[in-house]
Amino acid sequence: MSTTNLNQYYQINVNHLLSTRLDTDISKEFFDKIIFHGTAYNALATVVDSKSSTFTITGSYGTGKSTLAAILTGFVHSDQNVRDAVNKMIADPILSAKLETVFKTENIEKKPWIIIKAVAGIISPIELFYRSVVDAVQVAGLLKYFKQSMLLEQYPETEAQLLDWIIQVFSELQGKISGTLFILDEMGKLLETLARGSGNLHFFQDLSEKINRLSQPECPFIFIGILHQSFADYAKGLSHQIALEWAKIQGRYVDISYRISLDESIALVSKTLKRTDAKIPQSVDKNDHDLIDQIQKFIGSRLLENSPKVKQYFYNALPLHPLTTVLLGAVSKSSFSQNERSIFSFLLSAEPYSLRKFLDANTVLEQKYSIVDLWDYLSHNLQHQILSSKEGHAWSLVEQALTLVSQKTSKENFSIAKNQLYSNLIKAIAMLNIFGKSLGVYPTRDLLNFSFYASKKETKAITECLTQLTEWKILSFWNSTQSYEVVTTSDLNVQQLIQDKLETLNPKQNYLQYTGYKANVVLAKRHYQERGIMRWMGQYLIYNVNELKQFSELEHQSNQSYRDFVLIAESSLTDRQLMKLSQTHSNLVIASLNNYNEIENWAKELFVLQQIVKEQPKLLIDQVAKKEYQHRCDYIYQQLTFLFNHAFESATWFYQGEKQAQKQLSVIASELADKIFDQCPKMFNELVVRNEISSSAASGRRKLLEKMLHSPEMENLGIEKFPAEKAIYLSCLKRLGLHQLNSETQEWAFVIPTPHEAKDSNSHILLENGFKVIKENKGLITLADFYEKAKWTVAPFGLPQGILPIFALALLQAKKETLAFYDQDVTNEFRFISDIDEEFINKLIKRPHEIAVKYVKGQVEKQQFINLLANSIEANYGKPIEASALQVARFIVSALMKKSKWIKHSRNANFFSEKTQKLRAAILMADDPFKLLFEDLYDLLDAEHAKNDSIQSDMSNLFLELDQAKSHLLQTFEAELIHELGNLTPELLAQAEIISHSAADWQLQKFAFHLMKSNDASKQWLSNIITLLSQIPERDWTDDSLKKASQNIPNYTQRFKQLCFFVKNGHPQLNTLDEQKHLAIIVNTPQGFEEYNRDVRITSETEEKVSSAIGSFKEYLDSRDLNKDTKAILLYELLKEYLDLAHSEKGGEHV
Repeated sequence: MSTTNLNQYYQINVNHLLSTRLDTDISKEFFDKIIFHGTAYNALATVVDSKSSTFTITGSYGTGKSTLAAILTGFVHSDQNVRDAVNKMIADPILSAKLETVFKTENIEKKPWIIIKAVAGIISPIELFYRSVVDAVQVAGLLKYFKQSMLLEQYPETEAQLLDWIIQVFSELQGKISGTLFILDEMGKLLETLARGSGNLHFFQDLSEKINRLSQPECPFIFIGILHQSFADYAKGLSHQIALEWAKIQGRYVDISYRISLDESIALVSKTLKRTDAKIPQSVDKNDHDLIDQIQKFIGSRLLENSPKVKQYFYNALPLHPLTTVLLGAVSKSSFSQNERSIFSFLLSAEPYSLRKFLDANTVLEQKYSIVDLWDYLSHNLQHQILSSKEGHAWSLVEQALTLVSQKTSKENFSIAKNQLYSNLIKAIAMLNIFGKSLGVYPTRDLLNFSFYASKKETKAITECLTQLTEWKILSFWNSTQSYEVVTTSDLNVQQLIQDKLETLNPKQNYLQYTGYKANVVLAKRHYQERGIMRWMGQYLIYNVNELKQFSELEHQSNQSYRDFVLIAESSLTDRQLMKLSQTHSNLVIASLNNYNEIENWAKELFVLQQIVKEQPKLLIDQVAKKEYQHRCDYIYQQLTFLFNHAFESATWFYQGEKQAQKQLSVIASELADKIFDQCPKMFNELVVRNEISSSAASGRRKLLEKMLHSPEMENLGIEKFPAEKAIYLSCLKRLGLHQLNSETQEWAFVIPTPHEAKDSNSHILLENGFKVIKENKGLITLADFYEKAKWTVAPFGLPQGILPIFALALLQAKKETLAFYDQDVTNEFRFISDIDEEFINKLIKRPHEIAVKYVKGQVEKQQFINLLANSIEANYGKPIEASALQVARFIVSALMKKSKWIKHSRNANFFSEKTQKLRAAILMADDPFKLLFEDLYDLLDAEHAKNDSIQSDMSNLFLELDQAKSHLLQTFEAELIHELGNLTPELLAQAEIISHSAADWQLQKFAFHLMKSNDASKQWLSNIITLLSQIPERDWTDDSLKKASQNIPNYTQRFKQLCFFVKNGHPQLNTLDEQKHLAIIVNTPQGFEEYNRDVRITSETEEKVSSAIGSFKEYLDSRDLNKDTKAILLYELLKEYLDLAHSEKGGEHV
């Protein structure tokens, strides 16, 4: 049998398939092609018969709701031709007359109708209504009435102001217009916005009240809102009280249900298919009529009994099989197609197994697009949606049956045609059972004979096949309807289990966690294009604000994001609250989730599926239920992914207390990256400007580093041709001005470029900041610590890991003369290395924590400092010294090391200033002459900023204090001794000589002996006394031992003076003018008798001082209001202070 391309005979009338846009589609030609059916007729009749002025038209996608609104728009159109086309299309004088009573058009030429056409979308209701009203007034040519009032230029800020503004506008137009028709298409989008908490639902209640009040019979104001579902459906997921409020508000509108009947859907399909001028062979045409007769005969559907035109509809719908034409309406009303354009989307589709593909293919003319072809179309293109719908269980059973049939027929070795016949029968029976039962159409044996195209031989075999399928327990036969049904091979109805489980869920539980939402990333695309660095922000979804706090504490940096978008599933959060949260969590970009209710519904279903698997272990064994479960999960995840993506893209974001403009996430990410990393150099190289580089890129980088080490003086580092390392060099070094030709030496070298040389790349800022960190660091700094302290990997630079070694080596090479390099050896100690070598490069790449650098002074700077120190030495010691680091350091260290222990370590501020103590400590700890000079002393003397005179002054003070410390110490000690003992007169020294030989106490003998030597030019006698009193030899003196010696002076001097009294009495030849007295008092105290005494030497000088003081003191006492007892106590207390406690009766000890 010959085949042909059916496009020669049939075409699809595309104009009947496109959705109607109220703002663009109104024309005479448009109405010439509209299909006007009974549902549209009844809807128009409801509008004109109602006394209300506000309506909603509710119906599923693709039923023609917008077309109905377009008809009303055309009826009051200013163009007479359009109005005539509408009346011609209605073709009913009675309905046209009724429409004229409401929508008066007799004076339309003088008083036009204002037609407000608004299609809801992403803009706010205020902006949508304002724009639509202004546009409608302008189109109607009525702007002239508002020139003086400027009313149309007053943009309302709130919904209440908008309603008042509408009233003012149309009150102004009373008597100048015939009426107003306000059609709000896609009204559901506004309700969805309100359901997410982004507006005031009572706006529509107030709108209805205002319009009904404004509308008058002589000048009606008609509002029609077009919905895909009722108000209550948009309120799903909200509380019961809120849902009731929604239903109450819908009661303000007359709701017109717009659902086309079976015969209307058949009529629609028949009018969207048309025949070409090519004539179909008579034999084929006769077969077509016979097929339609047989189908009508065996359908027996009560829905077609009162439809006399159905046969003609079937004929006009060819090459669609009559059964396909019948079932298309049922398919369009199924739960899985609610978001599709149903019938029209199928007819327009160019997807696999679609009608278009059928027409494009070569086939026999007798073949029609059957319900088997429709099964294949649905299975291939909509299976995910079907398996997730209420039809999913039945569909899964059929899929399993098809698998079983395939297995059975393969074992029987049937022909390909017979195998196909078995499958076609299963598909036809499934389509009639799933979608035909509601229409009263059952898969009887007679109907199956005509349900799809088959050869005569195959048609005869259908009965045999049905019998075989029944014997295989794949089909079962029902006597009540004389029809077949696919045998239920599964005991589990997943859909029913889900419904039962959903009813038991706790509404307050958090089901979001069960979605398994995985954090995504948002690329800063423009930032990457302009800066060359790929950066991204994380995307996170959390349940509430409490989780936000935990999120911040965890520091989510596993994805190396520089900031994170965090969506909080609390739609009740206000802008002010979000603003405050973004200030508290300054590293997060925060928003609230608006469509949480929808997401939660899917999350609940996913949770239920997870529970069903745990509670129903046989689900994993039951292949039908398992497949249904898996497809259901896949579809839910698909829906959640879409909802999550939409939620992130449509959210209003807040960052650091500022509301971000409504932009794509990648745009926001780029803007933030520009601000955060504003000092990062611009680098355009895909090989190394990334955190993780490939092996080939790593090889190129390694070779580049080696060239930077060995050939810095050569142009292009001596790299020939164009290997990977040269591309890196040109884009990341040369272009940024880091490698330049030195005009003086005519050699290339690494440098820190000037702003001009950096060519607006910020490379100079990066390297200058890096060198500053090294220079200001005290001691060694590892390269790992350097990256952190210089902030190369974080804001404001944010360099990727791959480029770090290259920039680091460029900096080290540029400042090589002022840097010392160190390498960590096997003992984990850092050892100085003379220069950067390949091992250093290796660690720079792999282990930067094992190499370190240290800032050292430049040669000129070093020599200037050495000269200052040498000059200071010569000025203080009068000894010229070679101005070399080694000689100067050696002199300074040796000068200190020759000093006594006390001079080297004393912290007594009376002898050593704070600056001297710091300098002395650095000199004592020195083990490296260069470190001592160019680090320790350089920093302590602040040589970088201090003037030369200041440096020399500090060094002179150091030398003077060290050299004069002992003499100052002895002078201080001698003064304390004389203060206690009195002047060292010859008589006293003579007495000391006698005591040195006769005293029983050897310590007192030594004291007298050293005192006797006080006339010597040397001050050694003082050193000896200090040694005696401290019991510490001079080489081991410390601040503590000297303090002890000072504290022992009064004790030794008193004992010495007591002995002097006896010496004087026993040696009359020693009697002099000096007189010695023993003063004592005995006091009776609660603790017993206490004796205080003191031996004093009285000289003429002493007597004079006493005489002078006693007069003044007596005069002072007499001037005070004190009795004798008080004066006695006063003198007693003073005596106790100046005399020594010698004896206590209770203790009996001498002190």
